Amino acid sequence: MRNIEKDEREMAERREMMLEAGFRIFAEKGIETVSMQEVADECGLGIATVYRYFSNKLLFVIAIGARKWREYFGEVERKYAARGIAGADAAEELAFYLDSYIALYRQHPDMLKFNQNFNGYILHEHPEPEQMSEYLVAAALFVKKFHRLYEKGLLDGSIRTDDGETVMFNSTMHIMLAVCCRFAQGVVVHTDDPEDLTMELQILKNMILDRYVIKH
Repeated sequence: MRNIEKDEREMAERREMMLEAGFRIFAEKGIETVSMQEVADECGLGIATVYRYFSNKLLFVIAIGARKWREYFGEVERKYAARGIAGADAAEELAFYLDSYIALYRQHPDMLKFNQNFNGYILHEHPEPEQMSEYLVAAALFVKKFHRLYEKGLLDGSIRTDDGETVMFNSTMHIMLAVCCRFAQGVVVHTDDPEDLTMELQILKNMILDRYVIKH
């Protein structure tokens, strides 16, 4: 008699293994140029097995993106709890989130490289909204956290909110992520140390804080 729970566990483990292997190869080589056969080879599986889990490359790539952002959100949440940021004012919380992007650059450059490749691939493939749903749910986790930060700022007055929530989100989190992605990809010139641009990110963080933190 088949052990259904064991089978489901093994299937879930195999799916996670494929996602992680796909992430490694896409982060290293890009997404457009890597075939699903190369992914299967990286996993040590037959191509038919990979397609049983993911019917096409687009859905596979989207699943990887969703998984990696959920993972990083969990990492940020653990730091958030450990440092007691929930009890901090909005200005301190904003600094915490900006620091989380610098930590992403320093500790997870492969994720930023994948993200840069992911954005280009998605623009090229034009997926349907329902195909993107898993990824959008993962991305929404960060948007919701920023919304709570913004609402806190409205109450405690420690940050400027006159730009509006959307503009503030784009000029803080989106800009920080975009710059981190470019730095991780090495898309920068005229720098003394292209391997470590942490100082430049710290300057960007301080510029953002200068714009939004209200000094009493």
